[in-house]
Amino acid sequence: MSKFEKLEVNVRKDQGTSAARRTRLESKVPAVVYHSGLEATPLSVDKISLNKALKTGQMIFEINVDKKDQFVLVKEIQYHPVTDEIIHIDFQKVKEDEKISLEVAVRSAGEAQGVKLGGILVQMLNNVTIKCKPTEIPEFVEIDVTDMEVNTNLFVKDISLPQDVEMITADDIAVVSIQEPKEEKEEVEDIAVADDAQETTEDTTSSSEDTEEKAQDSDDKQKEPDSDDAKEGENA
Repeated sequence: MSKFEKLEVNVRKDQGTSAARRTRLESKVPAVVYHSGLEATPLSVDKISLNKALKTGQMIFEINVDKKDQFVLVKEIQYHPVTDEIIHIDFQKVKEDEKISLEVAVRSAGEAQGVKLGGILVQMLNNVTIKCKPTEIPEFVEIDVTDMEVNTNLFVKDISLPQDVEMITADDIAVVSIQEPKEEKEEVEDIAVADDAQETTEDTTSSSEDTEEKAQDSDDKQKEPDSDDAKEGENA
């Protein structure tokens, strides 16, 4: 069961661009909590504590609004285009006993046999979408690569899921593969090109020799006198 970081928040009475700017000058981040069927609640979050909480990799946090504890899911984060600092964050309120869909990271587990033989492990999918209760959200999901050989793939269906967690991402999407080293591929391709070139040269040489033989035969036939002409010459 996940243990959620608790964020200290305050309800913002003033809204708008000027109010948001003043909030940032106080080293706080303007935020909004959206509720299904209810009016959104404007908040402010301490910038330092928010950055620290986000570094844990969690996307669901516990907050207290109007003396009531609630869980919120990070819906959207806006960053400053130059400083890359968080300038606004949106939360979505979630219920502890209701399943939600969200993305989690995929990590490989074990050392692949193909890697031991010189292959390269390439991860093509870094996140998947799962569905579960907020209290059952894993920090990440794992895919075991131990038995992978060179030129093989593993797919979403091969990911291990905790109990009561449902996969939403399509099963047939490739997650990881073991590829041949690039240098080895280039050597094989070079050998193949060289073989093709040699075969082409041999075919060309053979064709040239056949042409020369045919030309020689034609010349020889032209030089031989006709048998009837030869006999007439003898009789004369």
